[in-house]
Amino acid sequence: MFGRSVWMTGVFTAGVATGLLGTAIPANAVVGAAVADASYAFTANLRIGEGERTRACSGALIDSSWVLTASACFASDPVLGGEAKPGKPELKTVATLGRNDLAGTGGHVSEVVELVPRDGTDLVLARLATPAAGIAPVPLASTPVAQGQALKAAGFGRTKTEWRPDRLHAASFGVDSVTGGTLNVSGATANDAICAGDTGGPVLRERTGGGFELVGVSTRSWQGGCFGTDETRTGAVATRTDTFTFGSRLAAGGRLRAGDTLVSASARLTLRADGDLVVTSRAGNVLWSTGTAGYPGATAVFGTDGNLVVRDAAGTTRWASGTSAAGGTLVVQDRGNVVVRDAAGATVWSSNTVVDHDQDHDGRSDMTAWYDFAEGTDATYTFKGRADGSLSGHTKTYTAALGQWRAEYMKRVTGDFTGDGRGDLVLVQGYGDTSVKMFLAAGKADGTFAEPVQVWAVAPNHTTFHYTYMTPQAGDFNGDGRDDVALWNVDRTTGVTRIWTFTANASGGFDRMVASEWSGPSGTWARDRAKFLTGDFNGDGRDELGAFYGQGDNTVKQYVFPTTAAGVFTAPQVWWTGPAATTYDWNKAQPHAGDFNGDRRDDVMFWYDNGKTTGHTLLSTGTAFAAPKLTLGGDLDTASLQLVVGDYNGDGRDDLGAMYHYAATGVVRMWTWTTKPDAGFNGALLGWESAPGSFLYEQTKFVRPYSG
Repeated sequence: MFGRSVWMTGVFTAGVATGLLGTAIPANAVVGAAVADASYAFTANLRIGEGERTRACSGALIDSSWVLTASACFASDPVLGGEAKPGKPELKTVATLGRNDLAGTGGHVSEVVELVPRDGTDLVLARLATPAAGIAPVPLASTPVAQGQALKAAGFGRTKTEWRPDRLHAASFGVDSVTGGTLNVSGATANDAICAGDTGGPVLRERTGGGFELVGVSTRSWQGGCFGTDETRTGAVATRTDTFTFGSRLAAGGRLRAGDTLVSASARLTLRADGDLVVTSRAGNVLWSTGTAGYPGATAVFGTDGNLVVRDAAGTTRWASGTSAAGGTLVVQDRGNVVVRDAAGATVWSSNTVVDHDQDHDGRSDMTAWYDFAEGTDATYTFKGRADGSLSGHTKTYTAALGQWRAEYMKRVTGDFTGDGRGDLVLVQGYGDTSVKMFLAAGKADGTFAEPVQVWAVAPNHTTFHYTYMTPQAGDFNGDGRDDVALWNVDRTTGVTRIWTFTANASGGFDRMVASEWSGPSGTWARDRAKFLTGDFNGDGRDELGAFYGQGDNTVKQYVFPTTAAGVFTAPQVWWTGPAATTYDWNKAQPHAGDFNGDRRDDVMFWYDNGKTTGHTLLSTGTAFAAPKLTLGGDLDTASLQLVVGDYNGDGRDDLGAMYHYAATGVVRMWTWTTKPDAGFNGALLGWESAPGSFLYEQTKFVRPYSG
């Protein structure tokens, strides 16, 4: 033992060690020497529940946001045993990492907010509310353990002399035998054992060159030598981890077998038993699929050439991404996309399964409005999407101080600039001295916004930038999983138009802005004739900028500005040219972007108000937009409507959400038009409705990913 070399199987509670399994108890703590350095910093202490019946388990950090542990730790009744239920833990759970002595400080402490069990095993992934930055995860073993190999085990469970120690211990074990899903091990000495509190703790193999790799997690033990038992046997059982694929990424040459899941804060990529490879959201809905159901025994392989393929049991390819990215990586982003990245980190393919402006992180879009009070204060109100697609009543999600903002001189966009799967806000504020400042208000775990932080500024009388001539847009223009800001700007000195990109970085801010490769000479682009859109119109995993442009004769051209892997904009392409203005008058059209048919490419839809409001959708082919398709009819006044595109029912297709003002009564109502598989829209669905005069439409400005 390392001061507590005996491990007990089972879950450790404040009063008892529970969870008998046959003749062995679930492992709770490792008896062995106390750990004095950071070599086991990835080992987590899990406190489950509160008060006298608090449970204790251990775990292993395998990704910055994910701890792998034993499913039995989260059973409803640890005495009777059982498995974890997917979703939020039933009991408050706090994970502590990077701290050998729990009585000390340092390391990382975070609540566990989600559980993802591995069906058919005693394994569960626990997602941390805040990533454990600065602590290196332990890599998963890629080769099986052999009989006779030497292993290490770590945990925060009981020792030989302590009922409830606060220190991390580690012990040595030998492999007695290996079965399909388990390892049978014994302590290297009488002082090496697994005890109560060690359940879920890492079982490790030393790597050539130093460090460890994870081969299993402790699940059951005789607990020989543990405090409170006269048992002498030090045998234990660990659930193998080398037979499954976990985490948020797959390296070149990796594969997924039936039941394997890659996870992120917002999405799951799972190979189902029927052979279908699917992306599901936090709402539990399938957002994307390879369509390969009907091939049980299939595997998904991310080849060394960077091509993701699904092969049936006979080895026949049933689906392929068609990508070439040698040395690349398959990644499930916290933002919600599954992407293929090449060796340089550039995105070459995406599932395009992001659920935009999801404030409460439930897998459905929400609508946020900036509300300008007459007395000089401001606030944001968020209307949440519900399972049927309707929009709930509002929740105040940010409150500003008196005089802090001038809403009439503010331009706003929403996007996931921090890459955590929650919507954030970027505010561009103009000031009377001609200076401009840009602020980021990050979305918080409770669905509210943090106090805005300044991320960029323009000095007074700047020769290039002026508030009047700049228009911010949001999108993931470099495909790295974080939304960026594009600034359409007309140089106040030269009149030249450029698009400037602020790429979001991992520190929660933005990198230095970069100018587009393209520029429009003075007089060639009229900013007030462009209605801007953002979306991944070509399906390459990077968002583009669209300009619904009114020509001099009021006809329309839909331009698309592609981006490079660095997020830099290139010369525009004409994707659609409208017929005569007598058919579509630019002045009467209100364009929006979204993936309305669920094909991984964003489309364009515009409201057209020609006495009777109608909706027309231009579906993307990947290189152009098809002719407009009438998708919605109605009798609405577009001047009384604020529309925001989003996936409000979480089904993988974008819908239309709107606040509509009834001037005669002073009532506002929230309406939703959910989409059909053919990109048409269902009838209007009523959500929240205000009392007359209680929510002033004129003081409400909804925030979209694009502005202008």
